[in-house]
Amino acid sequence: MFQVKQMSAVDFQFATDLANTMDWNMAIEDFEFMSSLEPEGCFVSFQGSERVGIATSISFGNVGWFGNLIVKEKYRSKGAGSSLVKYSIDYLQSKGVKTTGLYAYTNLHNFYRALGFEKDADFSLLQTESLCSLLPGNLPKVEKRQIKAIEEFDAGFFGSNRKKLLESIILEKGNLSYYWSEKDMVVGYVTATVYWSMAWVGPLICEEDNVDVAIRLVKAVLSKLTGKSVYLVLPKTEVALSNMFLDVGFTEDFSVARMFLGESTAKNCIYLAESLERG
Repeated sequence: MFQVKQMSAVDFQFATDLANTMDWNMAIEDFEFMSSLEPEGCFVSFQGSERVGIATSISFGNVGWFGNLIVKEKYRSKGAGSSLVKYSIDYLQSKGVKTTGLYAYTNLHNFYRALGFEKDADFSLLQTESLCSLLPGNLPKVEKRQIKAIEEFDAGFFGSNRKKLLESIILEKGNLSYYWSEKDMVVGYVTATVYWSMAWVGPLICEEDNVDVAIRLVKAVLSKLTGKSVYLVLPKTEVALSNMFLDVGFTEDFSVARMFLGESTAKNCIYLAESLERG
């Protein structure tokens, strides 16, 4: 019988080591960040006194996200993973979440279907080991005075307000964020979380008919990331955007399916995920 408990700081090293058995390239800081955003939403599974698995979740009002599910190999297919998912869903629903999303690797589609999730769309994780130099973009940066408008624009497509996540990215020194407006209305924005030698591009949300704006936003970010390893997740249906990334040296690493328990969100827009863990 597996027991699920809230993750604490003493579990961060275990979580990091377990995650990196899957080559996820995570650090203790990743779990510190998740816990700072959702202090009660990160979990550890136990068999007796032995830690056997982890999972994380985050709530955004009506919408929640689930991720980082991993169980020690010898305990897989024995109920540890499903107990972590069910515990996380119960937690999110206790926070008022109506829809829970996740990104599922191909081999886990049936596992999540059995727990009530339905496939929404296929996504690609694209990466480049060393981004080539691009001409600098000339788009306005997101300043504090634009954050509320960005949050409201984002919520209109994502389905709920991601204030705590967006502000943690936009206000962090060294990260990148740009927006585009027409008639004083936001029609698209993009952010990138930047580390010493790598960066993650996303989220990006743009009105679905503004592909040119989405490409300009992305290029503005990429022009600041020369030489870094860069990662992002986008829908396979975003052909024009995907072709732009392929043209500047990105390749597909793997595919995932976006799945929802509840009504689908993040619809009718051009979309890059913030991460696999947080939507």
